[in-house]
Amino acid sequence: MRAAWRRGGAGGSFAPAKQLPSFPHLMNRLYALLICLLTLPLAVLGGTIKGRVTDARTGEPLVGTTVYLRGTGHSDQAQLDGTFTIRNVAAGEYELIGQLMTYEPHSQRITLTSAQPDQVLNLRLRDKNQALAEVTVQGHRDPEGEVAARRIEQVAPSIVNVVSAQAIQTSPDIQVANVLQRVSGVTLERSTNGDGRYAIVRGMDKRYNYTLVNGIKIPSPDPYNRYVPLDIFPADLLQRLEVTKALTPSMEGDAIGGVVNLVMKDAPAERTLSGQLGTGYGQLFADRSFLGFGRGQVNMKSPAERNGSGYQATPADFPWVNYTRKAARPNLLGNLTFGSRYGKAQRLGVLLAGSYQAQTRGSNGYFYETGITQDNQPALRTLHVQQYSTAQQRLGLNAKLDYRLNARNTLRFYGVYLQLDEAQARAETDTTYKGTARPDVDRLLRNRYQRQGIANATLQGEHQLAPRLAVTWSLVYSRATNNVPDVVEQDLKLTASGNYYQNATRTWLDNTDQDKAAYLNLKYTLLEGLDVSAGALYRDKDRTNHYLAYSLRPSGQPATNEQDINSEAYTVFNPLGIYVGNNNYTAAEKVTATYGQARFVRGPWEVLGGVRTEYTDQSYITSLPATEAANRGGQKYLDVLPSLHLRYALDGRQNLRASYFSSISRPSFFELTPHNNAGSVSESNVYAEAGNPYLLHTQAQNLDLRYEFFGAGNDQVMLGAFYKNIKNPIEYGLVTLPSSTVTVYQPINPGTGAATNFGFEWVGVKYLGNFGLSTNYTFTQSAITTDKGRSATAEDTRVSVAQKRPLQGQSKHVANASLLYKNPRSGFDVQLAYVYTGARIVQVGQFLGLDYWQRAQSQLDFSAEKRLTKSDKRFGLTAYVKVQNLLNTPYQVDILAAGAPGVLGTPAVANYPYQERADRVSVVNQTYRAYYLAGLRFRL
Repeated sequence: MRAAWRRGGAGGSFAPAKQLPSFPHLMNRLYALLICLLTLPLAVLGGTIKGRVTDARTGEPLVGTTVYLRGTGHSDQAQLDGTFTIRNVAAGEYELIGQLMTYEPHSQRITLTSAQPDQVLNLRLRDKNQALAEVTVQGHRDPEGEVAARRIEQVAPSIVNVVSAQAIQTSPDIQVANVLQRVSGVTLERSTNGDGRYAIVRGMDKRYNYTLVNGIKIPSPDPYNRYVPLDIFPADLLQRLEVTKALTPSMEGDAIGGVVNLVMKDAPAERTLSGQLGTGYGQLFADRSFLGFGRGQVNMKSPAERNGSGYQATPADFPWVNYTRKAARPNLLGNLTFGSRYGKAQRLGVLLAGSYQAQTRGSNGYFYETGITQDNQPALRTLHVQQYSTAQQRLGLNAKLDYRLNARNTLRFYGVYLQLDEAQARAETDTTYKGTARPDVDRLLRNRYQRQGIANATLQGEHQLAPRLAVTWSLVYSRATNNVPDVVEQDLKLTASGNYYQNATRTWLDNTDQDKAAYLNLKYTLLEGLDVSAGALYRDKDRTNHYLAYSLRPSGQPATNEQDINSEAYTVFNPLGIYVGNNNYTAAEKVTATYGQARFVRGPWEVLGGVRTEYTDQSYITSLPATEAANRGGQKYLDVLPSLHLRYALDGRQNLRASYFSSISRPSFFELTPHNNAGSVSESNVYAEAGNPYLLHTQAQNLDLRYEFFGAGNDQVMLGAFYKNIKNPIEYGLVTLPSSTVTVYQPINPGTGAATNFGFEWVGVKYLGNFGLSTNYTFTQSAITTDKGRSATAEDTRVSVAQKRPLQGQSKHVANASLLYKNPRSGFDVQLAYVYTGARIVQVGQFLGLDYWQRAQSQLDFSAEKRLTKSDKRFGLTAYVKVQNLLNTPYQVDILAAGAPGVLGTPAVANYPYQERADRVSVVNQTYRAYYLAGLRFRL
């Protein structure tokens, strides 16, 4: 072999080179290199750290906890069952950190070796509020999360459903009423904009439920009734939403269906600033323009208010509104929440929250005025084709303060203000039918501005007077207002002989409902597991209603300018605008209540029972002359309401419950005032409407059974049944006035004096990995018998006949189903939510079988959100999107053929517009289209 030479040292001498390795030796080296390359990924992957994060006190999984190795890039988030996995960790010693908002960080040293590359750990985090026991309400644990909501349901003394702020935030809903439709057994009564307004619980009409804010009953701005319009509440102010379906003695007794409690956000354990900003648009206004008017054109005060009650109004006092058609503005939604604790040992907690929503909503549709033929069949009279355009502004403010005087005494203050402004314009075309279509058509415009407000201020104290004796008290002032100034209706009639302006009206309506209340509760622990409680309530309610209406009459000549109402020479027909009737009254209600109850806990058993008494004193003064007997009146009655609630814990995750309670429902002041509008009967209301000063309040006996299972994470099963026997239910029926031949349509206690309502409920939530299915279903059956009118041989000859039917508002089948995807690791959350509401009576008709039935409907909504920042950062940013009413579900109301078999499909009805089926008469249809919203949320 020829020698090879290499350069040597600095001297430049040369030395022979090393000989190249032999081929076998080279192959051995290549094999060693290949094995090293193959095993290198295993060395890089390293070990795996697995585990589960739970609450140190309750053992519940803490979803979303960030788990990381300090000083490395390794981290994970706890999944729905609390588990986490950190992979590819090289051998070495590390500090493992578990961190979650409102919990103390958990630190743990771990060591991974080549011999033991994997670790399985359990992290138990302590609530910060437990560490600060001297400034914390017991049970204030991750208050906005799903874990806390499930825990409240599990340990509650009675039957409760809870929706957490976390679930509300990720749902497609932005108002409280729409959130309620996700609760088992709850359906909604909607406004003309498609938004939910009132809750119907277990088929019991809205009159049979009441609303609380932070556990305190609030008054209603509704001009006619007690129930609170829930669309006034923005959902983003809530910490949780509770629906109680079985009353305990410590709860006010005037609810037969259920109680809705809005728990507003509370002061957090550490300083927090959060908020959101979103925008959206309604598909309805992508297809048509928005009809609007300037709010500055609305006369906030009537001529009588401006000039005195004796003022003679002239046409100059009623300037006409100018309407505009333009593209709808994009919607704007925003909220901001700040919370912190201050002072020595953080004794002072502060929470300030505000929400603002500006939306444009509306609907397209029609409705028929109906009458009756001489063979007791529905007759179609006037067809109203309508377009609604509504500009809404919703404002919500919430303030909470709590101060720990010492270890035994705490003071709290809650302040809530809610305001809903609606500027609504309606364009309507009316066509009147009497057998055949008449050539005259009305073109009607109406504008209506309404401001509703609710203000509540509550001062509370909690005091541990002795080791076994505790006392709580509350002083409450609440005020609800409703102002509807200068409602304008202007009508242009189009006929073959010419077009004429018709009578116009201008009305002013306002009402105020004011509550002053005091609560006192005492609790004494006799021995471990047994305590007794007693308490009292006094509420003084004052209500005032005002109504003023002016009628303007045209010249009777053809319109000189159909596009300008100012060209018409109107005269004021009733210049004083005085309206004597049921909307002008003052009323008072004084409720004095006491209760006593005992709670016994031993092993798996919890027994709570007691009795409540409520004494009601109602009085009113109407606008009728003082010389008339109906000028004033009232009622007084005492109710004794026992209840008993049993809970048996099969194990740490399963409960059996049984509840009995007695409850009542009071009539509204509007229903008690003895008005009679016999002089203003229309074709659709053949009988005069009247109040009923002899109306009795409703009483009910209620039974409930429920099985509950609370699985890992959010898994849950609830199966229950209920039965209600209702005495003196309030329904509308036909009555002949005493010593008279006049028949009126008025609220009555039906002749049978009783109604029944029973059914069963199912709730099921199950997750497989990150995917989940949430379902609930309620079956309800009710019955009531009322008197109805029926035609005999001629249209003006009618008799009274008893009819058995379901309760107003009761749907036999109600169901919810939501497909869920939750990935805490990536912060991605998706929900597709479906709601089914079965057919139900929405208005009790005056005539036999001719009730108004809302068709069964299905609604589909969608929501998604994605965290844009890392979970271990203090600053969090999340993008979200919500879509409501994907199916464009309409609101449809019919008179069914079941009320008049074999007749509704006759050509006389079937040939009218919008009558497409022979088995029903379509009387109402409203469509809303889809609604889209997108935005960003942040948290510091």
